[in-house]
Amino acid sequence: MQLLLNFWFIFLALLALGVSVFVHELGHYWAAKKRGLVADRFSIGFGPRLFGWKHNGTDFRISLLPLGGYVSLPQLADMGRVEGGEMHQKELPPISYTDKMIVAVMGAVFNILFAFLISLILWGVGREVIKSTTVGTVAETIINSEGIEVPSPAYQAGIQAGDTILAVDGKPISDWWDYINTLATGVGRSSDGRAEATISLQRGDRTIALTTHPVLISSERMRAIGLLPETDSNGAPLVLKLEKDMPAFQAGLQVGDRLLKLDGEPIVSGAFLKTYLSKNRDRIIAVTIKRNNIEQILPIQPRVKTENGETEPRFGFAYDYDYKVERVHEDPFTQLIGFADTMQRTLYALINQNSDIEVRNMSGPVGIIHGLNVMARRGWVDLIWFVALINVNLALFNLLPIPVLDGGHMLFATISKLLKRPLPIAIMERIQMTFVLLLLFFVVYVSIFDLRRITLPFIPTQDSTQTEAP
Repeated sequence: MQLLLNFWFIFLALLALGVSVFVHELGHYWAAKKRGLVADRFSIGFGPRLFGWKHNGTDFRISLLPLGGYVSLPQLADMGRVEGGEMHQKELPPISYTDKMIVAVMGAVFNILFAFLISLILWGVGREVIKSTTVGTVAETIINSEGIEVPSPAYQAGIQAGDTILAVDGKPISDWWDYINTLATGVGRSSDGRAEATISLQRGDRTIALTTHPVLISSERMRAIGLLPETDSNGAPLVLKLEKDMPAFQAGLQVGDRLLKLDGEPIVSGAFLKTYLSKNRDRIIAVTIKRNNIEQILPIQPRVKTENGETEPRFGFAYDYDYKVERVHEDPFTQLIGFADTMQRTLYALINQNSDIEVRNMSGPVGIIHGLNVMARRGWVDLIWFVALINVNLALFNLLPIPVLDGGHMLFATISKLLKRPLPIAIMERIQMTFVLLLLFFVVYVSIFDLRRITLPFIPTQDSTQTEAP
């Protein structure tokens, strides 16, 4: 049964990504037909044709490499060898600059329209988010990306439980996810080279601003300062998943148990849990849990799992907190602006030398499908929210003035317009082929890190609302 569920969620993820690509290419195809252009092929994927059908002069196909899709428009840019077909042999009538710009931009327009329709649904049904930005836990220490326990920047700066985060580096914060993303994509850096972020807080009737120096956490090397949002359970985490060959399952821990103490000491954070296991790896630990409102103690001895190159002892369970969630009904324009702002901040951080965001932090097809898979397991609302986010990102990314992308076609069309003559086909083809190879290299590179994210255990940290696995 579980295997069937896994296949179902993977199928939903592939379908969601495929629909998003289809919508984008449909925009190009629709505009091309309306403007009287020739459309040879409509392909989901690149490379050799796997299967498909022909209709109204267009070969609709599924191709071998699932790296996106394309509509072959030889009057816009004859890229037959790049896309996996043949160069167009017939002499075709030229098209106007207006035709080129409209056809090139309509893929992005269709993605935005699709995201808008999804946002209408989300506006109606609402989506549960950690709306509150009130601090629930301030860790005294956190585990950095090197696996070393270091002082928490938030604790050192004087942030307290009960403070409400208003802004990060002057940018207003709307919810906890916005706080995490804004902090991670920050570009502040002090004169001595350390990462720096100014946190504006509401403390009682006062508004204060504290300077923190974020550290990099987890294998993703993302900025964090050591905060968790307020919870409905006084900070006690809830067991979500168990590994059957690990000590926690063998000791009788169950999904739904609430973790209270280790050897009588309250579990205050993921960092505390990981550090305690590391320091007491060679003995049995008394784990106090609450099950059906009854407290009991389970003796569990942590151990190192032999696979994945682990060196730290674990109990072998995943957990999360009962964060205070609210069902919000944001209008479509607010949602789309939020998606676009997230994309803009990420791209800006990517090119800013003061940030800690790198190409490795981006996701390729593997990461996107994994994200869709995770969202599908959470529920259809989270799934379509992520699809809307992907469509906005797909639209904006394709408008970048990079050869092969829609923005590159618009750039070439504009240069040709200014020069008042077409660009040489041989030069165009070399440029396009070069950037296709660069795109393939990029996809392979980020996919390596996507696979690491999927296969390696998550390292417990603060500033994260992800499931942690000690």
